[in-house]
Amino acid sequence: MTTPFIKLLCGSFDRTPAHYNGQVDLIFTSPPYNIGSKSPRIDGKRKNGQYDPKSYGGITGYADSLPEDQYQDEQVAFLQWCLLMLKDDGVLVYNHKPRRKNMGMIHPMQWLLRVPQLQLMEEIIWDRGSTHNHANRLFWPQTERLYVFRKADGAYRFQNTADMEFRSDVWAIPLSSRKATEENHACPFADTLATAVINAFTAPGDLVCDPYSGSGTTMCAAQAMGRSFVGTEISKDYHRQSIERLQMQHMEVA
Repeated sequence: MTTPFIKLLCGSFDRTPAHYNGQVDLIFTSPPYNIGSKSPRIDGKRKNGQYDPKSYGGITGYADSLPEDQYQDEQVAFLQWCLLMLKDDGVLVYNHKPRRKNMGMIHPMQWLLRVPQLQLMEEIIWDRGSTHNHANRLFWPQTERLYVFRKADGAYRFQNTADMEFRSDVWAIPLSSRKATEENHACPFADTLATAVINAFTAPGDLVCDPYSGSGTTMCAAQAMGRSFVGTEISKDYHRQSIERLQMQHMEVA
């Protein structure tokens, strides 16, 4: 078995070396949601009249306010890239959520179903336990989705076993305000979420990929569980913070 390794590149997902094509067991990622503001973003607290870094407009360092049709086209291109990366029985777990814009809802299925070579297998409801969007004329949204895909012509490797922490399609995993503050990231994955996904779809020695690596939660979980990891992060600040996080945990990056 290959010795587990970590490789984290600074840049967009297409910077991943081509020799990883067809080698990835699991892609677990969460792209920007395209809910940012075009006005200057200032991390702070809403009670002080500033942006809440965990809420809309919290992402810094790159655009999160594209025209919606352009955003969806770019996500389709990303999903097609995922097809190239996955093994024949590889799994893509894509974290997103229905968004509310212009007095309506935009659902991820509007672009997810545009890639027929990916077969949707699961829609897991991630109950984050709280929300920052308290509109008086709408129910308060506190859930996100994990869309689980296999290749349309490939096998589905999942087995629902007794040792799994989550066996239903509703996962109650709260976000941590302290984690967001410590990692200086708008909305980092919960450690429990990354661990549960990696445990469900991989075995020790497998290769995990996160092309929107953010603060590196999936990377650290993969390393701790004996998996190899390859990922990219376009934000220089997040990439630097991830490297520092690894160094604090005495991990090495290839």
